[in-house]
Amino acid sequence: MKESSATIKLTKSEIEWNILALVIAEKSSEMHDRFGNAKTFKKLREDLIKIKNDIIEGEKKIETRNKTEEKIRTGPKTCESCID
Repeated sequence: MKESSATIKLTKSEIEWNILALVIAEKSSEMHDRFGNAKTFKKLREDLIKIKNDIIEGEKKIETRNKTEEKIRTGPKTCESCID
């Protein structure tokens, strides 16, 4: 039987809290686990870190684009009495 999946929305801070929780779960599993769950927690943590970094990179691109658009919009102005 195929495993079901879901799409969820998390804020950047919610992702960071999940990363912290996974670190704790991973460390705990390393000390007490006989079933290899630490590897699963590590994989989830690494995936969330990549997602968080992708979000940060996307925010930087948007910010850069917005600054460029603002410069174009507020470019050099001519006075009203000058003839261009």
